[in-house]
Amino acid sequence: MDGPISTAPIKPKVPRNQNRAKACNHCRKRKTKCDGKRPVCTQCHARSKPGMELVCEYPVVGHTRKRTLEESISTLERRIRELERAESDDDAIRLYDPSNYPSTSSSPFGTSSNSPSSSSSLLLDASTPEQSLYATAFQEEIPLALGQRLLQAFVPHARAFGFFLNIRRFISTTTLPLTLGDYSRPCPGLICVIYLIGLHLSGASEDEESAFLSRALLHVSNVLSASHPLRLIHGTQAEILLSTYFFRTGRILEGKYHLSAAVSLATCANLHKLRSGSMSPFVPNVMGLDGPSLPEPKDLIDEGERINAFWTVFTMCNCWGVGVGGFSSMMFESYGSRIDTPWPLDMEDYEEERLPPNYIGVSTVRNFLAQAPLQPLRVHGMSRMALYAQASLLLERAASLRSTFEKDLHPDEHSRYMKTFTSLDSLIDSFTSSLPPLSQTYTSSPDFVIIWATHLICRVATIKLHEIFASSNAFSRKKVLECAEGCIMLGRGRDLSGIEVNPIFGLLWKIAGEAIIGEISRLDAYNRQTFSLPNWGLEEATVTGRVEMVALLEELFLTMELFGNRTGCKIIAYQLSSLRESYHSNCI
Repeated sequence: MDGPISTAPIKPKVPRNQNRAKACNHCRKRKTKCDGKRPVCTQCHARSKPGMELVCEYPVVGHTRKRTLEESISTLERRIRELERAESDDDAIRLYDPSNYPSTSSSPFGTSSNSPSSSSSLLLDASTPEQSLYATAFQEEIPLALGQRLLQAFVPHARAFGFFLNIRRFISTTTLPLTLGDYSRPCPGLICVIYLIGLHLSGASEDEESAFLSRALLHVSNVLSASHPLRLIHGTQAEILLSTYFFRTGRILEGKYHLSAAVSLATCANLHKLRSGSMSPFVPNVMGLDGPSLPEPKDLIDEGERINAFWTVFTMCNCWGVGVGGFSSMMFESYGSRIDTPWPLDMEDYEEERLPPNYIGVSTVRNFLAQAPLQPLRVHGMSRMALYAQASLLLERAASLRSTFEKDLHPDEHSRYMKTFTSLDSLIDSFTSSLPPLSQTYTSSPDFVIIWATHLICRVATIKLHEIFASSNAFSRKKVLECAEGCIMLGRGRDLSGIEVNPIFGLLWKIAGEAIIGEISRLDAYNRQTFSLPNWGLEEATVTGRVEMVALLEELFLTMELFGNRTGCKIIAYQLSSLRESYHSNCI
């Protein structure tokens, strides 16, 4: 007999995704869980900051995707019109006339706000109606007022990020009231990278910086497919800036990738063959491409930007190749090619047409390493750019020679090695002694950082060359310690607040710090050996030497902490942490 039939009502099946429509537009875009609270959901409320509240909007039920997009466009257009009206206010930021700038060596925006920490007010203020920098990042062209603020934050520190273009001309063309991508303005990728770094230096949130980074990477990845006549030069500049940005933020792999891209673009444009006086037939570049793809330079400044572009890539390859590996400027000397581009001048030399007679180059790098007499580029000696590039070459050669040393070399090979070693050591010493003293340059000068870096690189080159013999040879140990001490004393007694350094400083300081830690460890081992002998007693010179080394190391830690923590340079902070760990594990 059948059982009783149940009369309980059947509950309708609830669709799994019926609550999906509750998510606000911001959570939908970020693909995060939204609780649907109104007027502001919990996610938007948590991510909002004073003066930077996120716009929490919900899609209207029944609207199609097309209708929703149309409404979003209307909202953006309305905000743009509001921003344009705000530009006419008395307290709005004005465009600057580049023709009124006194010189490229001074900041066109003034020097009252060199510190990144002091520029956070540049982003948003009470007179600016932007509600979300995150949303602004996805606009085709960001508001004019915001672009001016980000450009203002970037310019004082442009040299530290590897900016080689003429700064006055760049600002003049960037601020033209033309659409993004117009040939009269720089390539969109370069403009977006400048905005990204300006935002980074202004202390924006990680989400906002990430949004601007995504926009910059998108435009830079399409630089070769664009039709801009200067896409190779602007693309090279954008890749250099991105590389420095990633190295600075501790993202080494991405930094190496973008530096490789800069090398490829520079090679594609044959920048290593500019003003070549060589009569040899043309040799295809290492990328296997045919000849330059750039239009003829319209003036000397345009040509100077290309020359300085190559030497900037050259210098970065040398410095970062020693620091993180994978690079060498000698790749431009491969496959039967050679570097003929003459040593660079400073930008003001191109502006004022202060070129030496017969300004051409033939085997530029080879002649320098062979210590052939150099043609004077300027009345007062080599340019700062040239000295910087030459110092980086000496660092690369020293590290390369050190890597080839083996204890069991054949006598003939050992003899050749020591001959090369002695020649390079002499070249580094003579070059270092010829540098203009750092004490002659004020810290407020835009050239201070590049001169500081040149002195620092030369001393680290000597450390790299001699460190393999420092443990067994008193002469090499003395040179290593003198140069390590010199690295630290370069910044002693100077007001370094407001200065932005290239992140390569962190790797150079680490090499100097490791040399000092090695000496402290050697002295400790000597003291332990002395304790084990009859009638032991510590030599006063040994005790004094250790105290001096520890004091130098602590001074180096303070300098690295200044730039690692105050300016937010993560790679310097990481190198500082690594040095401290090495000191505590080996010397305490």
